[in-house]
Amino acid sequence: MRRAVALTLCSGMLAATAACAGSPPGDSAAPKRPSAGAATAPSAGSSSPSARAATSCPDGVQAHGAPSPAAGKGSPDDTAQAQALTQAVGDEEFNAAYADIFGTVIDGYTRGRVALCVTDVARGRLLAKAAKRAHPAVDLSRLDILPCRYSEGTLQTAVRGLMAHNGTTIAGFPVYQIGPATDSSGIQLVTSQAGSTSAALRRYLTSRLGGIAFTVGKGERPVG
Repeated sequence: MRRAVALTLCSGMLAATAACAGSPPGDSAAPKRPSAGAATAPSAGSSSPSARAATSCPDGVQAHGAPSPAAGKGSPDDTAQAQALTQAVGDEEFNAAYADIFGTVIDGYTRGRVALCVTDVARGRLLAKAAKRAHPAVDLSRLDILPCRYSEGTLQTAVRGLMAHNGTTIAGFPVYQIGPATDSSGIQLVTSQAGSTSAALRRYLTSRLGGIAFTVGKGERPVG
């Protein structure tokens, strides 16, 4: 299962991994995330994927299949079904028909449920149905389809572009961690104390990212 969400500086090397650091705090260059608009709440016992009203992709939790703290509070059956659904929906990230809208999938953000975050909720429902066709045993009534600002492909391409031009430092400041935010609302960069307060670093990121939102936070250099 592909679950790497960030390019992280570990042991002096850039690797595709979600380890080494959590979601960084810091100042944000992002406007507010969009709301779900006219999406409707799921009906009891429905086998169809749903989009909950007035909600958006959860933040502050691990994405791409890593369970959130709520995941451990359900029954073993809840956990197993949510994990199977996460796998099925996550596989559609690589489906060319949906790669441009896929943001992230979060296992267990609410007990026994899975969040699919996409840039287009209507097409997200089609994605969910494609997952059901490929994995008929999964329970789509456990799936909440929520809006996010960017696709993972957009964010990962932006990250790779930054690192290709800069390596392990950006605008003279070290990169401890960089990658998509867990809610696909932008790019998160973890750097030194000096970098976290640098206006020059923010100006550079603004110029290179072409309007993609970002946050810059203070962290510690990875050990090893």
